[in-house]
This record gives sequence, C-alpha cells and structure tokens, in this order.
Amino acid sequence: KLFDENIIFQFYSKSRDRKPGEGSGEKISDDKKSEYKNLDKMKDWRKMLSNFYEREFTLDGKRWLSVENYYQGSKFKKENPEFYEKFALDSDSDISKDPLLSKSAGGKSGKSKGKLIRPSNIKIDKDFFTSNRHNEEMKLAQFAKFTQNSPLEKVLLATKDAKLTHFSRGSSPIVFTGLMEIRKDL
Repeated sequence: KLFDENIIFQFYSKSRDRKPGEGSGEKISDDKKSEYKNLDKMKDWRKMLSNFYEREFTLDGKRWLSVENYYQGSKFKKENPEFYEKFALDSDSDISKDPLLSKSAGGKSGKSKGKLIRPSNIKIDKDFFTSNRHNEEMKLAQFAKFTQNSPLEKVLLATKDAKLTHFSRGSSPIVFTGLMEIRKDL
C-alpha cells in the first residue's frame, strides 16, 4: 500500500511553509497530526518534494540541478544527445542552470517568453511518451535526487504514508505515484 487516502499533502515549487495538513488541498485528521511533528520542523519541506527544487545530484555520469532539468533533457537522450547534454550542469549552459528554462526548452514549442530556446529541427525522442520511458526517466531522477541528498531523503520519509500530490493550476492535482514508490522502497 503506497498511501493512506485520509492523509493528503499537496506541494509545488512555490508552496508556503505551513504545518502538515494545513496547506491548500491537504487533508489530515487531528488525531494523526502529531505523527508528522518531525515534518513540521523541516523548513520548506513541500518545496523540496517538487521536481523544480534545486539540489544537485548525479545521474548518467552527469550533474543535474533539478529533477526537472534531467527529465526535460532526457526527452532528447536517444535522438539528440548533444541537446540532452545542454540540460546537465557540466555543459554550463543557461538551460542547465534554470529548471523553468529547461521546462520551456523541453516543452512542445521549445520557446520561453516567445523566444526559441530549442532549435526547431530538434524533436523529442519518438519513444519518450509512446513507451513508459517518460515515467522511468522521472523516477530515476527522483530516486537520485532523494538518495544522494540526505536532508531530502529525510523529508520524503517524514511524509510517512501520506498521499503526495502536486498542485496543477487549472486541473486536478497530480498524484506522484513514482515518488511514493521511492518512499516505500527507502
């Protein structure tokens, strides 16, 4: 069992630092709140769960600033490896230093604020979304982030069996199943 449906924590990159269960979209019964007192002591714990949280880790022999940087770059790993490399810190590119810019570079248009970041001839790997590769790459990056950064691992473990959801403007929260699987494995 990955989570208790009665305990929900919701996060995103700009989450406020509130007590567990008191954030927007969260749920926890009063009798369970004391079980999360350690989490309450961890400043900005919700932000740490976000894929945009900046904490260096190593994966594929390269250094990455965030899960988002790796995930967006991995879309180009097979068919455009030179572009994939630009998302890694080792490249020293602007994309590698900014998770939001990496999201734009890896997005459908390849643009950020109307400016083309990804050359139009560079396309996302054909198998990225048609196979399960998009989920596999995400989980690899999240695992690396949390296991290579002890304070982040402690935060993830302190969420215990809460259902972890990511706030998504204009739609239902996204259930972070892969992250909860990593938590269970740890």
